[in-house]
Amino acid sequence: MNLSLQQLRGFVAVAEERHFGRAAARLNMTQPPLTRQIQALERALDVVLFERTGRGARITAAGRVFLDHCHRVLALLDAAPTATRRAAEGRTGTLRLAFTAIGAYAILADVLDLVKRHLPDVTVELTELVSPDQFAALSELRIDLGLVRPPIPEGYASLLVHSEDLVLAVPSGHPLAHDDGARVALTDVADDYIGYSPEGSRYLHDICAAMIGVDRYAVSQLTSQVPTMLALVRAGLGCALIPRSIMTMGVHGVRYRELAPADAHSVTLHACWSPDSPNPALQRLVDVLNQERSGGGCEIGHMRR
Repeated sequence: MNLSLQQLRGFVAVAEERHFGRAAARLNMTQPPLTRQIQALERALDVVLFERTGRGARITAAGRVFLDHCHRVLALLDAAPTATRRAAEGRTGTLRLAFTAIGAYAILADVLDLVKRHLPDVTVELTELVSPDQFAALSELRIDLGLVRPPIPEGYASLLVHSEDLVLAVPSGHPLAHDDGARVALTDVADDYIGYSPEGSRYLHDICAAMIGVDRYAVSQLTSQVPTMLALVRAGLGCALIPRSIMTMGVHGVRYRELAPADAHSVTLHACWSPDSPNPALQRLVDVLNQERSGGGCEIGHMRR
């Protein structure tokens, strides 16, 4: 059944005016063509929409049902241009955002807050992935934006969004657990380290190995998951270098110590995306991230660097 927009608007006008002449005047047309439209519509639907009276037209029960549907259809059509423009401008739609487990503590809340404030009508879909898996998902356009550790492979666009110091996590019963105000030197650590898996956390693995020294980097356990790492520290299996943001976990049985200035090192987190992404909401978020970074003169995250 082919129903034209002109027929629907003509029907609504007659139903609301309850008069063919007034409806025709409202539509800036003469009455005969409007009458023919309604008659064609009734034949197509095989129902009587109006009862013709001496004073005008009275809508039938079937007509009232059809009127409700027409109102919804026309409302959707009227809203369609604005909705389409908003989608093209990235003001609506969906953002698929991936993050690392550690990145969730460091920066995810800040990014989600930016989306909420600047793109309130954009839906965010979240996925936790290690950085290598994020790069693969970005290349296949399965996600729009990743919060990743460097290095950033060629072919991706990126923006530094956060950096923070590393601190030392030790068991609460460890000799270094007592905080006397002095910072800890890595040479004071005689224990094995709980290390980062080179497969899932290559960036942090390489930094920690360089800080400690490959010849001293005795690793008792390897893991990519921070909760697992802190659980192993709590069990007394070693110490661990962790990003400062992880301290917010407040794991019972684990203490955190500042590193001496000579050993201090920061780690970075980057927003990364594919230049080939067709998602307008992504570009709007990238613009917001750039504005926030430029306006604040530093990274998006607020942990001490």
